[in-house]
Amino acid sequence: MEFDLFKNQVRFKIALELIDIEEGLSIMELNKLLKEVSQATLYRHVNSMVEDNLLKIAGINRSGKVEEKLYALNTQAYKISEEEWQSATYSEKIKFVTYFFMYILQSYKNYHESRVTDQSQDQSTFSLVKLNLTNDSFNEFQSELSTLMEKYYNMKKAEEGTERTISMVIIP
Repeated sequence: MEFDLFKNQVRFKIALELIDIEEGLSIMELNKLLKEVSQATLYRHVNSMVEDNLLKIAGINRSGKVEEKLYALNTQAYKISEEEWQSATYSEKIKFVTYFFMYILQSYKNYHESRVTDQSQDQSTFSLVKLNLTNDSFNEFQSELSTLMEKYYNMKKAEEGTERTISMVIIP
C-alpha cells in the first residue's frame, strides 16, 4: 500500500480537503470543493478510501428521509506513539509519513489562501541541510532542538499571536 494516496490524484485531493475537519464532509460538500471531480467519481473513491481505512464515517446528516454520510480522515493513521513507530513495518511508516506530508501541504494551502485574501507577503520558508555529525553531536543537536521547540511550545499564548506551523523531518 506504499504511497497509495499519492498514486491517485482524486483520492489525494479528497484527503487534503478533509484534513483537520473532524466532523467530516458529505459527498455534496466535497463536490463543491472539488468542482472538477464528478459526484459519481467522488462516491467511488470515497467508498474505496473507507474500505482501505483511510476515511471513516464521522456522522450522518438527516434531512427528512434523506441521509447524508459525513466522511473524515481516519486520524488513527497519522497519530503514532514512539513504541508503535519502533515496531511499525516499513509500509506502515511510509503511510504515516505520507499523512504527515499531506498535513503540511494542506497547512501551506490554507496559509497561502489566507495570504492571498489579505494580500500579505509570503513569509514561509523551506530548507534542507545535510550535516556531517558524529553520533554524539547528532544527539546533542536533537536535544538542543527539542529544548528550543519545547521552549516556544510551552510559552503562554499571546492574544495577538498567530498560530504557526513548524515541521521537521530528521533522517539520521
